Amino acid sequence: MAGKRKNETNIIQRYKHSKEMNWGLKIVIGMAMAMTSIVATGIYMVSKDTDTLEEGDYYEKGLSYDDEYAKKENVLVHHARPAIKLLNDSLIINFQHEKNRGMISFRRPSDRAMDRNVVFTTTAPLYKIPINELRKGVWHLRLEWESAGITYLENEELYIP
Repeated sequence: MAGKRKNETNIIQRYKHSKEMNWGLKIVIGMAMAMTSIVATGIYMVSKDTDTLEEGDYYEKGLSYDDEYAKKENVLVHHARPAIKLLNDSLIINFQHEKNRGMISFRRPSDRAMDRNVVFTTTAPLYKIPINELRKGVWHLRLEWESAGITYLENEELYIP
């Protein structure tokens, strides 16, 4: 009886031992999984070229940036920064000079389809735009205008409550 019981425990121990994995095999499997994930990440990054810093039309954008910089500089030099206020359902722009014409661009960072452009001409220094059709939230306001032959550019972030 004792021999039979000893034989059963040996069988159970061998069965348990056959289910265990060798530590060397665990290391090899772990390294293979790590290498596979590194190679897969590399292939994914090479196939997706969305994070490049160089744009296709970088030269044209560089030239237009010089123009934008000059317009922003004109705002500072000529003390022409307009006062922009929200009042009820209107956006009020108070220019420093009279006879202004240009374009106001409303850019919605979360949805490009909601972007709006408003072309304006005003003889008074005050210009009022209804904003009841604009959704609540953050908007990027780009105000580009001309007054007395000088072009100006002002960018401002606008929050519509």
